[in-house]
Amino acid sequence: MLQKTILLSTILISIFSLAQNTKASMQITYQMNLISDSLQREKVKSAEFILLCNTTESVFYTKEAKDYYDNESGKKGSSTLNLINSSVGGIPRFPKHRESVHRNEGKTIVNTDVGKYIFAYEEPDLKWEILSQKKDILGYTCRLASAVTDTNDTFFVWFAEDISIPDGPFRFKGLSGLVLEVHNTNRTIKFTAVGITKSEETIEPISYPNKIITKNKEQYLEARKNYHANPSAYNGNLRIFDASGKETTYKMHERLKKINVFLD
Repeated sequence: MLQKTILLSTILISIFSLAQNTKASMQITYQMNLISDSLQREKVKSAEFILLCNTTESVFYTKEAKDYYDNESGKKGSSTLNLINSSVGGIPRFPKHRESVHRNEGKTIVNTDVGKYIFAYEEPDLKWEILSQKKDILGYTCRLASAVTDTNDTFFVWFAEDISIPDGPFRFKGLSGLVLEVHNTNRTIKFTAVGITKSEETIEPISYPNKIITKNKEQYLEARKNYHANPSAYNGNLRIFDASGKETTYKMHERLKKINVFLD
């Protein structure tokens, strides 16, 4: 009887610990500025991302994406999202940024869109070089570090060692403190922390329907390349129309041709 009691207590403690680990300790709000066409630097796209994190786990997303997929899965009742006129009738309008990132058990899993699909892949860890510069961000003394990504772009980050959480926006994780600012060499991509608060929200990955889980990142990169060459192949040959019934599918093709900066 004593052994059963001890075993039950151990199980309950384990369950409680797991539950505790899914609670965030902090919420960081980041402003992202992205120049998707490096030949038109005056056209900057901005978005607000949220990072919920503790020392071992995190999730990174936009509120619009979370609300959209919560609606899709029925967590918040029926969807009230705007519809797009298409060749298959009205379809929900996707958020501008559907991507999210989940860090857990030492792995960073990125979920990002290729046409109507969401591809999931594991990001390779970055190898950081700590530099000598320091500066203040939101009242925290931050150190500078740099890394060259597997797609051959160099990123610089400012991280606060006083916040001993090895996390940051998107894939920029694994340092001895929280990353508060990121930019690449030509500054076509930038993340800046604009708010830091305590949080006890649950760290829960976004639930995407029909998610494609790749064997490696290269499969995602190949799919993205094919999508930009032939968008219809990843949209079920969907045709888009405006409110007057005029077809506007060509606009999607034109937009994709101008994108030459990628966050990967």
